[in-house]
Amino acid sequence: MFWVGLLLFVVVGGELGAVVQAVTRLGDEDGGVIAQFVIGFNLVPWTALLAGTLLYGGRRRQAGLHVKGTLVPALARIEDVRATDDAPDHRLELDLTVAPKGGPAYRVHGSARVNVMHFHEFAAGRTLDVTHDPERPWRVEVPARCPQRGQVPLDSAPESSRVHEPKVPLRGALLAALTAAAVGAAVFLRVRGG
Repeated sequence: MFWVGLLLFVVVGGELGAVVQAVTRLGDEDGGVIAQFVIGFNLVPWTALLAGTLLYGGRRRQAGLHVKGTLVPALARIEDVRATDDAPDHRLELDLTVAPKGGPAYRVHGSARVNVMHFHEFAAGRTLDVTHDPERPWRVEVPARCPQRGQVPLDSAPESSRVHEPKVPLRGALLAALTAAAVGAAVFLRVRGG
């Protein structure tokens, strides 16, 4: 995916080269110049979006973040909850303390899609059953329903134990993308005599 994204950035460079060449020749009475400008100008953002998506996905794959391990059950305490949209099934952003079996408790952000009728099941301080990936502890899945159960006392984990998904290293990828686009533009302008 990464290399396909870079190849598409070469195409983006060629499209930008076509736009620049068309702008420099707008005074000509050739209708093809206007078509070249319009087509190139409209293609650049879509090709760049696709190229950027493939580049980002490729970097995630290189960093090993695309792998999803086996989810195992755990208990979690809701520390804080916040609704983030107004659909019938609201998205809840949860601050959780997850207590895996045989491991130390940790803090993590999670989310769930919950019908408004079941909001009361997601009150702060409640304990619920979740699943988590022991190798990627930031990956926690919260069910849409938390039926009433005997409350298991669960202490809050300290904020210092919070885990996050690692950031995707993009600095080198951005430099490679800009270089690929510059090469594509230079090749197009050289071939077309711009």
